[in-house]
Formats: sequence, structure tokens, C-alpha cells
Amino acid sequence: MREIHSSVTVMCIQVTYQLKILTTAILSVIMLRKQLTGLQWVSLVLLFFGVAAVNVQANAQSSSSTIASQAVGGATEIVTTRRPMSAVVQRPIVGFIAVVTACCLSGFAGVYFEKILKSTPQSIYVRNIQLGVVGMVLGLGAVYVTDGQKVSAHGFFFGYDIAVWSVIMLHAFGGIVIAVVVKYADNILKGFASSAAIIISCIVSMYVFDFELSMLFLIGATLVIIATYMYSRFVPKPASTPKQPEPVDLLSNSNKTTGQKQFMSIKGV
Repeated sequence: MREIHSSVTVMCIQVTYQLKILTTAILSVIMLRKQLTGLQWVSLVLLFFGVAAVNVQANAQSSSSTIASQAVGGATEIVTTRRPMSAVVQRPIVGFIAVVTACCLSGFAGVYFEKILKSTPQSIYVRNIQLGVVGMVLGLGAVYVTDGQKVSAHGFFFGYDIAVWSVIMLHAFGGIVIAVVVKYADNILKGFASSAAIIISCIVSMYVFDFELSMLFLIGATLVIIATYMYSRFVPKPASTPKQPEPVDLLSNSNKTTGQKQFMSIKGV
């Protein structure tokens, strides 16, 4: 029962955290003066519900498989031998406020990063190096605070194999790709790409981890596809510039006026 309750809590958090799609769009309009049509706002709402549905289905599948494996492996013996854990007091309002705050901070960080990339002359690689140095210092501090003794005993690169290095290289390459997307597109399109990546990873999991698709996943994937089409189809129309008046040739007009006066004087004579 405790595992079911915790899985439900995780699903609620992940569903609520998808509000960062909407907070990113709102902050893009406020900070970057981005224009969005009404149908594009509707597509963002559909994207929110689609990604939330896909996340619910994925978490429900993982939690059900975990509970089944525990039942097969003799979970009754484990429960009877270990000391009962104290119940955790849940505060839904505090948790909801924390998740919404995280959504706002995530959207602000992404939009501010986009503003810095598009308004400064430094290249993407320079910005990535600057952010990477800051993250590396913070990461090293966290490693030595939590696992300082293990690092001193076995070395920093203990346990690094081909799989670990492959994941590190994929994350590094993904960071550069995200920076390129943010600089030459925007954070909203990055959200659409992330949503499509979630769907693709779930489909790949069907063949790799025996992941079973449900009707909820199909509904969520359909909403994501419809939202992507609507956002790319109903873009704001460029503002029409007023027609400039044709330049008046004052010299030719003065020549015409002078010629008319001369003609009238000759005719009068």
C-alpha cells in the first residue's frame, strides 16, 4: 500500500510539473515580447494534457511492474523481517506550491538563457563552457560532501565503463543541441521536441523493455501530435507595413511649372 501511495504521489508531481510548458510560454511573451495566436495557446494546453497523459501511463506501468516483481520475489518475508517505517505526513498544498514554483523557475531559467544567447555576441560554445564550469564546480562540491571517503579510497573515475562514458557523451552532445535549438528557435519549440522525445522513448521501450502501451498513452500521443501541428500551422501573421508615398521629383515639377509659364507668356504675347 505504501508503494502504491508513493507511486501516485510521483505521478501527481510529474503531471503538475508539466505546467512548465505554459509558464515558459507566458514568460516568453513577457520577457521576449513573443507573439502567440489564440490557437497556439490552445495547442500548448493540448500539449500539456498530452505529455501529462503519457507520463501517467509510463509511471503506472513502472509502478505496476515493481509491485509485481516484489510479489513474485517474496515481499511478505521482507515486510515481516524489517522494522515498520513511520508514515510520512503528506501536505498536498505545500507540495503543489513547490511544484508550481519549480515550474516558474524552470521557465524563467530557460527564457533568460534564450535572451542571453540571442542578445549577446558570444557564441554558443562560449556560453556552454561558462555554464559548464559553474555546474562542474557545484557538482564536485556535492560529490566530495556526499561521497568524499569513497572517492578518496577508490579514485574519482572508479566504476566508469563504456556505458557510463556513453551516457556522459550523450548528455554533453544533448546540451549543445539544446543550446542550438534555443538560439535559433525558442524554448517553446524545445518543449515540443522534449514531448516528442518522451513518446519516442516510450515506443522504443516497447521493444527493449517490454513496455505495454495503453489507451491513455495513445490519447496522449495523439494530443501531442495535434498540438505540434496546430502550433506550427497557426503562426502569427507578420504585421503589414504601410505603403511609403512615392517620392516626388521636385526638380521635374519645377521644370514643368517653368515651361508652362514660358508657354503661357509666349501665347499671351
